[in-house]
Amino acid sequence: FKEIDLSMQLAHLQQPSFEPVQEAPDVSVVLAAWNEGDNIGALIRRINRVLAELHLSFEVIVIDGGSTDKTVAHAEAAGARCYVQRRIGYGGAVREGFERARGQYVLTMDCDLSHPPELAAELWREREHADIVVGSRFVPGGDSEAPLMRRWMSIVLNIIFSKLLHVPIRDTSSGYRLYRRNVLKPGSYTRENFNILQEILVGAYADGFSIKELPLKYEERKAGASHVSLLKFCVSYLPTLYRLWLLRNSTDSADYDARAYNSRHFLQRYWQRRRVALLQSFATGTEPAADVGCGSSYFIQNSPRAIALDSAFHKLRFLSKSNKRRVQARLPYLPFATGSLAQLTCSQVLQSLPPSNAPFRELNRVMQRNGILVVSIPDSGRIQWRLIGWLYHHLLPNVYADEPAAYSRSQISDKFAEHGFRILRYAYICGAELVLKLQKIQDIE
Repeated sequence: FKEIDLSMQLAHLQQPSFEPVQEAPDVSVVLAAWNEGDNIGALIRRINRVLAELHLSFEVIVIDGGSTDKTVAHAEAAGARCYVQRRIGYGGAVREGFERARGQYVLTMDCDLSHPPELAAELWREREHADIVVGSRFVPGGDSEAPLMRRWMSIVLNIIFSKLLHVPIRDTSSGYRLYRRNVLKPGSYTRENFNILQEILVGAYADGFSIKELPLKYEERKAGASHVSLLKFCVSYLPTLYRLWLLRNSTDSADYDARAYNSRHFLQRYWQRRRVALLQSFATGTEPAADVGCGSSYFIQNSPRAIALDSAFHKLRFLSKSNKRRVQARLPYLPFATGSLAQLTCSQVLQSLPPSNAPFRELNRVMQRNGILVVSIPDSGRIQWRLIGWLYHHLLPNVYADEPAAYSRSQISDKFAEHGFRILRYAYICGAELVLKLQKIQDIE
């Protein structure tokens, strides 16, 4: 045993600590300001009143972009903490504000009194129903007093972003938002202008977070001139739209499988719906059941009593409203007791794992004797799948990664036979993807 001087340790522990302990406030209000001296004092005082009436602890953070008027003086007099902006543009100010915010929730709004602070109380009351609550000009009850040209530009912009990116949000450019703290990833944002608003919102939705819109009656600024350059405003959105389009159409997006079920592309829509139909027809509905590598598919959303299991946490987050039983794990390490499952689904998983017997042994281990296993997997022995794989590799390289394991129907049948399963039924999707219904007939040591 190593000798320890306990007297020195006790003396150290008994030293009083003078470090102040600061609890995180309920809300951090982040304001990006530039020459808003005529508005910001009144805005912050109204914010203070609204949040105090809700009995919340809060802080107001102002990121000042080099104002030449009394913006900072008026903000500090109203109780805000002010910081000199170091990054470029509105996007840089928002990121700096997020980095300094300590609250469990973060509230953002414009500094020109176009966003009525009183709406913050309604956003706060809806916080348990969504990860982000947005004040929206374009939902029923919302309105805008902006000049006609700006109003129409906002309408067109939001229609393009909403429709092209398949996000159920009507006002992606509204800066009046209440965020749950864990939604924000300031270190990952790159947009410098107002397009950071779409980057944050669409990125959060692709990460599985929920969003709710409340009607906002946008008022024209009370004093001063708008700082928005319409030309820069439009030009900056084009690369942002393309970047977010790539994200939304990649398998990294939390709702990828759910979107594919309703895809505008006939073949993708047919393929997804045919797969779900076969999985449902092969499954028996016996419990306890699990879906390994479930993604966000309609099959698991329509199986609310089954355990949704996936390695991607953000896809499980997306399923929070449809599936209460969710587990983050992956083959061949399943967190289920031996012989505990009567039914298991494993769709489009085995080919993504390195060639090994371990996944097959694990599937056998967790299943009950006579339990039903439903598997879908590409049949690499068929020309149809080799052609589809070639097309994906050359035309859509970001959609599917290379598959480390490849199985023909005879090879996958032999694998399952070796590991205690027999095939009851099988079917093909477009002659390329094989769907199997198997039964466990013996335990494998």
